[in-house]
Amino acid sequence: MKKKHAFKYFKRALAVLLLIGHSAMAQTNKTKKILVIGVDGVIHTAFGYATTPGIDQLVNNASYSMNGYGGVPAYASTGWATLLTGVSAEKHGVTLKNSFSSHAFDRYPSVVSRIKSASPGTVITSVVRNAALNAMLNHEADHLFHYSSDEAVYTQSSELLKQADIGVAFIQFSSPAEVGESVGYQLREARYVQAIQQVDQYVAGLQAAIQARETYANEDWAILLVSTHGGTESGIHLNSSEEEINVPLIFSGSGIDNRELIATSMAARENTDNTLTFRKAASGDRTYVRIPINGTALQGMDRFTMELWVKAGVNSSDPSIMGDKNWDSGGNPGFTICRAGSSWKINFANHKRERYDIGSSRSIEDGNWHHLAVTFDKTRECVVYQDGEIMERSALTYKPEDDMTSPYPYICLAQEGTERYGGGAPNWAGSVNEVRIWTDVLDQQTLKNYMHLRHVETSSHPHLASLNLYLKLDEVRGNQVRDFSGRGNHGELVGPASERNPYYPIGLTDVAVNVLSHLGLPVNGSWGLEGNPMRSNVPYRLFKVN
Repeated sequence: MKKKHAFKYFKRALAVLLLIGHSAMAQTNKTKKILVIGVDGVIHTAFGYATTPGIDQLVNNASYSMNGYGGVPAYASTGWATLLTGVSAEKHGVTLKNSFSSHAFDRYPSVVSRIKSASPGTVITSVVRNAALNAMLNHEADHLFHYSSDEAVYTQSSELLKQADIGVAFIQFSSPAEVGESVGYQLREARYVQAIQQVDQYVAGLQAAIQARETYANEDWAILLVSTHGGTESGIHLNSSEEEINVPLIFSGSGIDNRELIATSMAARENTDNTLTFRKAASGDRTYVRIPINGTALQGMDRFTMELWVKAGVNSSDPSIMGDKNWDSGGNPGFTICRAGSSWKINFANHKRERYDIGSSRSIEDGNWHHLAVTFDKTRECVVYQDGEIMERSALTYKPEDDMTSPYPYICLAQEGTERYGGGAPNWAGSVNEVRIWTDVLDQQTLKNYMHLRHVETSSHPHLASLNLYLKLDEVRGNQVRDFSGRGNHGELVGPASERNPYYPIGLTDVAVNVLSHLGLPVNGSWGLEGNPMRSNVPYRLFKVN
């Protein structure tokens, strides 16, 4: 009876798979076309607050996230360069507001150039607010227009979408950024919300224009709607705040997964900013990373800056988040950054057991990511920062001859130097990203300027010469944790209870790859593109078979 029951479900599953295959073949036979809409200045909470029926329609058939990654610095020029080249600012070189100077478009050309190279007959249009986009990035498009208002952009775009030969369209709207710079990027400001809602009407109109095409039934359209940057409530550009770099990204189309993208439910991806999560193993085995420090500049530092991003899990007691000392006593030499209630602190002591405990007053156990930083100058002071703000500072009375060296050979993440601390056992639980140790004291503004930046080793950071540990934690597999400081201080992942996920579920670097993917054009690995395609996968488990 069970065999008969199982066979019945097998036949159902086979029928569904055949139906999916037939549908996919029908889509394959259609002409692939794509519309990319870039909007400057939409904050990540805007579409959830404003009335946006046109955008809601896109979301219903899309892979999307309202917490995508726009990139640093958070300028429209940088965002457009990122989405069109498929690489971040560290590669394409556009880092100034309203300027494409210092670009590397010869090495990382626009996706428009890549389309034309692979498919010269594809007709491309670019209708923008900023003429430099067409001059610098989209100059190979067949139809180039720029206008001083979003309304004019919309009107021209609607007309162009009536043309039967249009294959790819890039459209730029900028009014949310214009209003945001004037009154602030804030949802309690009516003018800003109205600008968002006006863009929604344009989006709905462009969808209608596509669906009204005479050849629409024989076409397979994808529509990508992205914000190139967010903004602060004051309207002032900080260029690296969460408000500015978190942006909504919506990838809609028949060949794209229909789901909200949530980083913690996604596996780590190649060419992506990934994170490492430490969990508490049911077996009681400890899970942590250890970095050998014997004979390195990381051992017994007299001056340092430590910084890392953390997202705390469920913890108790005072487990070590990062440290090299024996935390059984705060008087033991060395340091630890550890849990303190729902917050955190740093403890350090010298060889004479003279200890300091300096901490933050703000919680880090709120389910959000936080940037923790400590600067230490043995004979002067220690300063504790959280999310770029000073939490506490303390003058120090150590002498030049005082020794801060721990007797243990490792700095550990989620543990301390002994690798066996029992407080909050078996280890600290939470996620970590972008761990950096500098053998110098960084000032507050430098911390703020670079705290959100990836690939800091290739940046213009003023203290690169003192970078002695840089764990990006972007590894997808294996137990090596690579040090990108150039010092070779690679770490080792120990224990059974770790998980890797992307920090952001999707980013502007994903646009170019998905444009090419939808058009069926190959991506060459030598191009160095950083994105990932959002293609659908045929489900392998459609029915439960008893």
